[in-house]
Amino acid sequence: MSLSPQQQAAVDFIGAPTLVVAGAGSGKTRTLTAKIDHLVKTGYDPERILAITFTNKAAEEMKRRLTRLTGEPIYRFPWVRTYHSACLQILKAHCEILGYERPIQIFAAHQQQKLIRDILMDLNFDKKNTAAVMANISNAKNTGDPLRHFDHRPRVSHIRLMDVFERYEKALMTSNAVDFDNILLKTRNLLRDHPEIRNRYQELFQFILCDEYQDTNDLNEEITGLLLKDGNLFAVGDDWQSIYSFRMSNVDHFLSFSRKYPDARIFRLEQNFRSVNEIVQVANALIDRNRRKMDKRCFSELQGGVIEIHEFFTDRDEADWVARKIEALRGMGVPLSGMAVLYRTKFCSLSFEQSFRRYGIPYQMLGGKGFFERREILDLNAYLAAAVFDRDDASFERIINAPKRGIGPGTVKKLNAMRDGDMSLQAAALKALAEKLLTPKIYNGLKGVMDLLADIRAMAPEAALREVMARVDYMGYMRGYSSGDADMITRQENIEQLLYSAARQGSIVDYLEEAALIREDREDEEEDGRGVSLSTVHAAKGLEFHVVFVVACEESLFPHWRSMESVAELEEERRLMYVSMTRSERYLYLSSAGSRKGQYNRRSRFLDEVEELLL
Repeated sequence: MSLSPQQQAAVDFIGAPTLVVAGAGSGKTRTLTAKIDHLVKTGYDPERILAITFTNKAAEEMKRRLTRLTGEPIYRFPWVRTYHSACLQILKAHCEILGYERPIQIFAAHQQQKLIRDILMDLNFDKKNTAAVMANISNAKNTGDPLRHFDHRPRVSHIRLMDVFERYEKALMTSNAVDFDNILLKTRNLLRDHPEIRNRYQELFQFILCDEYQDTNDLNEEITGLLLKDGNLFAVGDDWQSIYSFRMSNVDHFLSFSRKYPDARIFRLEQNFRSVNEIVQVANALIDRNRRKMDKRCFSELQGGVIEIHEFFTDRDEADWVARKIEALRGMGVPLSGMAVLYRTKFCSLSFEQSFRRYGIPYQMLGGKGFFERREILDLNAYLAAAVFDRDDASFERIINAPKRGIGPGTVKKLNAMRDGDMSLQAAALKALAEKLLTPKIYNGLKGVMDLLADIRAMAPEAALREVMARVDYMGYMRGYSSGDADMITRQENIEQLLYSAARQGSIVDYLEEAALIREDREDEEEDGRGVSLSTVHAAKGLEFHVVFVVACEESLFPHWRSMESVAELEEERRLMYVSMTRSERYLYLSSAGSRKGQYNRRSRFLDEVEELLL
């Protein structure tokens, strides 16, 4: 693998904690992969290298690269994983210590929502607060100290968060389940409170590598420290691209690396291999206005870039100009797939969607619903979850009347009233069937559900899914809520992909674990790889395009109005602008509209800052 001198120096160095400060387009993934290859070739066991990525897709791609580089089979890299995936392996191995049984279940978002909604209603609070309460509980867990977090933010509306949190955690435990955040929190507890387990994994991992280190949260950082032995840590990232504080990431871990590890070595990757130097230098100067940052001076040997700022009267004028410019660039040979329109806030996409339809420009939305969050996938997976996790009330309630079989809310309420203590909803259903407390129609419908769950429980996941679809005529049911032929075809394709994915797993539990772990990896429903990309800046991070339009650059939009009162948040907004600019390889257009949604807007201060650099 060909490396620059700076990349090679970082790869070759072993002997102290290492931070690689990697500018945009500087080849940090290449450097990280080369580092692992170097470790393996100098005698480190690939099965004892922990390499943390932030998506499962990135982990799988890294494994494929490593097999090509090292010649080792892919199974020799079992610990190239996300934080959640790595921690799940540890938690599964020792969950009995924390009072769980095997197999432990991972609750997805809809199951968490069901639990919290039920708790709020039981406490006589409006269920419309479910999302806010759920977000606060998630944020609290990711600090690593939820109880302290609730001291600072005790309530949502009039709801005391601690009361909901305690009930929620008890309900998870009763269901022998963890939510996504608990995978990390419970693993941290294992490592922190049980020295024998901590020592075991410190001995196992000869080296720890962490990608996107600027995006770690407090809990990630603590887990890394608990696993680390002898300072064998290689962290890669860019504080200039730290844009996820709303997900509880903490850039201080990056900025304070040398304070935490006094003997640390810092390497800087400053050559940008993606963008032309004109864009790199303007982006450098923009981010220089931030006070809290790690210094570096990025450069590029590529020349010939275009940077322009445009102001328009309305958002429609802006969108129509972008459409015409795209047509002109397309005529110059730039493919539509090499162009992107980026915005800070999602609603800004509407004017561009409308304009692109008028001009006949194909486009694709990035960052749409994840595959495992689509209705048909949630339905079918709920059957599997209810079959193997008989205490999963949320999944059972989802499928009890889907398709409709006469078991309405009244019946579910009746079943809930029959529950004694920690009795699950499925146990109550079996009790109702045994005691024949139901009308014949409801009895037959409920018995059909219970028989189906019993029949698929021991099946392979693909076979179980096919059995469910055949027994309940799921395709016929799906036609009832599809919005048209195209929608039905899309749903059919989704199910075909689901069956293909399920066929690669040995058991239903394995399949559901994988589904839970990759839920954050987004797939776009419309993507065909040929259209212009429409995306928020957050969703475009890590991507690159020949041409980038950064639109809706107006005060209160970009920077967002919520950031205006905080220096730290305003600096993160400027980092967002830096990220958007450095997605471009050659052509960069920044624009604003004086009127958007019928309201007057002043152009963004970021445009003023960039314009000063262009004069």
